[in-house]
Amino acid sequence: MAAKIDRRPLALLLAGVLTLVAIVTVSVFLASETRSSAVEVQAAHAARGLSSQILIATVDAETGQRGYLLTGETLYLAPYDAARARLPELLAQFRKLATTRPEMHGLVLRIDQLVNAKLAELAETIKLAKAKKLTTAITVVHSNRGKKIMDDLRLALDQLSDVEDVRVAQRVNRLESDARTLIMINVIGGALTVLFGGAAFWLAVRYNRRLEAATHETENLNASLEQRVTERTLALSHANDEVQRFAYIVSHDLRAPLVNIMGFTAELEVSTAALQHYFTDEKPEDSAWTAARNAVAEDLPEAVHFIRTSTAKMDRLINAILRLSREGRRELTAEPIDLMQMFQAAAESLRHQAMEANARIELPSFAPRIRSDRLALEQIISNLLDNAVKYLSSDRPGLITIDARDVKELMVITIRDNGRGIAPQDHERIFELFRRAGAQDRQGEGIGLAHVRSLVRRLGGDITVESALGQGTAFHISLPRSLRIS
Repeated sequence: MAAKIDRRPLALLLAGVLTLVAIVTVSVFLASETRSSAVEVQAAHAARGLSSQILIATVDAETGQRGYLLTGETLYLAPYDAARARLPELLAQFRKLATTRPEMHGLVLRIDQLVNAKLAELAETIKLAKAKKLTTAITVVHSNRGKKIMDDLRLALDQLSDVEDVRVAQRVNRLESDARTLIMINVIGGALTVLFGGAAFWLAVRYNRRLEAATHETENLNASLEQRVTERTLALSHANDEVQRFAYIVSHDLRAPLVNIMGFTAELEVSTAALQHYFTDEKPEDSAWTAARNAVAEDLPEAVHFIRTSTAKMDRLINAILRLSREGRRELTAEPIDLMQMFQAAAESLRHQAMEANARIELPSFAPRIRSDRLALEQIISNLLDNAVKYLSSDRPGLITIDARDVKELMVITIRDNGRGIAPQDHERIFELFRRAGAQDRQGEGIGLAHVRSLVRRLGGDITVESALGQGTAFHISLPRSLRIS
């Protein structure tokens, strides 16, 4: 009984080895077929290429003939002479290529005869023209013998191209069929190999390891699972905190306009009641007339204005959320980026605003290259520069500097200004969605820096702020020099 148990893993391993041998054998055969198909496809492309070159050379020769007959200047014979010198070599290659394709021999011979006939016709007219018999040469041209030869040549070349196209299509179909066969065999063979190997390993573990080893393995798995559960729970907790914070901010900022709308809706009800009282009374009193007039002149327009303002704010907030959502779903594309060009383009786009703010933007003399997502990085730089220009101090000329340097494996971009500055307690608040700090005398919804931090983190980096009130602000962006897209 024990001997039988020992032979089962060996039988499974042998089955797995035989499966691998079968896969390798079929793969070698299909690889050979693929090489053969590739050679045939290459030959077909070569034949088409030669046919195109032969047609072009023949047309060039005809062009040179026409030019010489029209002008009588030997300068125009240059294309003819070049084509006549080139065509014998092309035809020789063409005939050599046809030796591997007996079925193409007749068509290749036909093309060879037509080219030689065309060259003979061209040589005849040129010889007549050189002998001062231009009228006779023109008569030969007008006989349309050369045109018929060219028409027949084009037809023969088209037939050859059609044959080669069919040949290539057949080989491509065969390659696709071979590829599907190889995939199917690899999948089945791989599954069988895994099955046999797994079964053999399971039997070996089952009969060679005892209860103690199995128990020890189970304990290790349980410990590892507990650690992973703890890590996932912590990650989910952090994500939940972010979601709750976002939900609170969004609900708070959306609820404020709703409260305004509800309040002024109640005001509309009161004003409507005053108007109804005035119009339904047969003899309204002066107080009813005064209330109705106030409702029409003051209360109703004010309520409508505030309702419209609140709904417009809600619309802006919702559009901002949707814009952030779309940006978060956009696929990143890593590409080489010249930071100097990006800095120059961003500064140029803000040149007019900077001049109006009596500010200048200083660029670094050199900036390293980086491989990252161009659109995301452009949005980051543009947002930070726009904020720097927007929040400059009015009591001194504005100065905005951009710097980029390598720090270990990171690229650190610093955008510094001498503007209003940010209080220390607001350093984290400014990165929250719909949150702003300092004097609210500039337009904005409070999404710019939140969007910037989201983009920076998507690029695998981080952003920090260094600032004090009245002393300017510096944003430091740390990014990997080469973006890794998972």
